[in-house]
Amino acid sequence: MKDIYVLGLHGFSAHSNRTMHNSGVALLKNGEIIFASDEERFTRIKNDGVFPFKALEAMYKETGISPENISYVAMPDRKSFWQLRKIIKYTVKTYFETGVFASNYLIESFKRTLQIKRIVPDNLSHCKLIFVEHHLAHAASTYYSAPWDKATIISVDGSGDFSMSGIVGIGQGKNIEIKRRLNGYYSPGIYYMIITEILGFISGRHEGKVTGLAAFGKPNFELQKHFEIFLQYKKNKLDFFSKNIPFEINDYISKHWVNEYNPETGTDSVAEQDYKKNKKQQLATFRIPLTNHSKEDIAYAAQNRLEEVVVEHVNAVVSKTGIKNICLAGGIFANVKLNQKIKELQNVNNLFVYPAMNDSGLSVGAALHVHHNVLKNEFKGKLPTNMYLGSDFSDDHETEKFLKDRNIQFDQFDNIELKIAEDLKSNKIVAHFFGRSEYGPRALGNRSIFAPATNFSINESLNKKLNRTEFMPFAPIILFEDANEMLVNWNENDHNSMFMTITYKVTERMKEIAPAVVHIDGTARPQIIKSSDNERVYKILKEYKKITGIPILINTSFNLHEEPIVNTPNEALRVLTQKAVDILVINNLYIKKS
Repeated sequence: MKDIYVLGLHGFSAHSNRTMHNSGVALLKNGEIIFASDEERFTRIKNDGVFPFKALEAMYKETGISPENISYVAMPDRKSFWQLRKIIKYTVKTYFETGVFASNYLIESFKRTLQIKRIVPDNLSHCKLIFVEHHLAHAASTYYSAPWDKATIISVDGSGDFSMSGIVGIGQGKNIEIKRRLNGYYSPGIYYMIITEILGFISGRHEGKVTGLAAFGKPNFELQKHFEIFLQYKKNKLDFFSKNIPFEINDYISKHWVNEYNPETGTDSVAEQDYKKNKKQQLATFRIPLTNHSKEDIAYAAQNRLEEVVVEHVNAVVSKTGIKNICLAGGIFANVKLNQKIKELQNVNNLFVYPAMNDSGLSVGAALHVHHNVLKNEFKGKLPTNMYLGSDFSDDHETEKFLKDRNIQFDQFDNIELKIAEDLKSNKIVAHFFGRSEYGPRALGNRSIFAPATNFSINESLNKKLNRTEFMPFAPIILFEDANEMLVNWNENDHNSMFMTITYKVTERMKEIAPAVVHIDGTARPQIIKSSDNERVYKILKEYKKITGIPILINTSFNLHEEPIVNTPNEALRVLTQKAVDILVINNLYIKKS
């Protein structure tokens, strides 16, 4: 039987200068993901959205697959005509609901859709090109990766296909049925982006800082009422354009904001200059009630309101579907505190957040949708045991030559895992570069920096070395067999804990032995590790426990601030030469800071 290759490709046309964000590729062989990576890992531009030429090149090299072997190309986001119809629909819908005709948003969205050309590189022109709705791709990424054959699916982000902020669906067998689309003008994702900018951060990049900062705030009635107006949930609102599930997310910002705010406008027009000027004025107007409050309290109120609205949304959805296995995807579910709130709901029996929940996951989701729904293949849903789907640099002979050519000294050890553990016991900071790189936003051991979690002060010193200004503590990596003793209400079926997509309340024991990975609110965002997940990393942690009695280490991503996670040995060496770490281990080669 001939192997079937489906390429998921997220990025504008190969012949266009338009960009998105988190562009990348994923390759399926008979339904199995054999490669997935974002373009940012190769261009070294955080969240890069250019056409993923470099990721494609790496995919061919890594898999040995030639373009002629590929039969189908799946691209998230629908064709222009489909998008234009949806934009008109939701513009009219917004007018009926707010009395505002969002003319600028409509015009700019029209311009953008008309400029999009979905053309693949010439060497893939023989493939059948299949377009997959943005949020359907999100839904497919999480449902087809979850361990259940029936689930409620919820996707929420800023905006997809220029007009929708999310969908609700039911997954059963290999089929996904979309039950409701959410108007993109009413988006909790855009809400959180606005808050991020108000607090002085970069929207689309620093939302995690708002989440971390919120833990330092305290309740404030005035702010609470302000954000209740800013973001509302009106499940009983009259709805002219949809059916089945009568609810929606609705952020009544202001008539001016609805008319002007568009986070995805291009940067090459006079209209864009006017947009930026208007947006700045609107942000200033919205800030007025916030001027007498601390950033911490603002973040607390904003985070609390997000949790209230999305939790109400989830409860309403589950009450309609009656299915308590929940699959989540979309950028809003990068919010690990929100995910914890959802997991704790009585209406939720099981929860799975796709590890590449942001737009990184679109290439995988689009390909999985084509495999199951277009090609009508048998449903093979299963939990991914790892996300190590990127480029591989595990050839030690090649790495040795690379180091010798640069006159870099290195050592080798019979038990390198023990040597790493001993260094960590001596309070060294160890950068670990091993095997294939991780896919998605989290470092899961192969492109990670490890450090002891025994001293809280390391948060400040390590962040300074990495040029970071984070409000969250570092995340812990914990041995599977010890997780139950460290995390409250954790169990071995909590799949999210494998991928750092959710926070847990921690036990007093963990606070005592690993204060550096416990946030001020008594939570942590863990990666629980088994030998079958990553034998090398498991052995390091196991050796560390043998000599210290502690089954926990700091695991933070191997990169400097505002840079993507390192992808190559050369990038790893750059971090070492800047003295951000003490030891660099590349596969089985051990390099000291000099």
